[in-house]
Amino acid sequence: MDMPDVGVAVSSGAIGSIVTALVAWWRTRTTQPRKIEPTPLPTEQVGPFVTCGECKQHRAAIGKRIDTIETTSRAILNKLDEIDNRAEKRSVDLHRRLDPIVEKVAASSAKVEMMEAAYKAATIGGKK
Repeated sequence: MDMPDVGVAVSSGAIGSIVTALVAWWRTRTTQPRKIEPTPLPTEQVGPFVTCGECKQHRAAIGKRIDTIETTSRAILNKLDEIDNRAEKRSVDLHRRLDPIVEKVAASSAKVEMMEAAYKAATIGGKK
């Protein structure tokens, strides 16, 4: 192995590094620094935005609507209770009117059952 070949290889690598460093230094001195301008973000308005005052107005309007719905609901529930009470009263009145008829039918039914039992006893015992 020859020593001069190794020395030439090392020295050419060192010379290349020095030249690269000099070129970089010379470029920094001769060129002007680039100004980086920021790209603006898109600022398109997406939709209508609501201010705090408008939000309070909307909330007040919604509150009024809810109060109206509550009063209407109460009126409907009161009307349903009234209808239920009237239906219950009609049912009770109907039962009171039917009670005498039901008692007479029950009494007649009991008499018929007694007569059937007596007839069966008479026909079985008498064997007609």
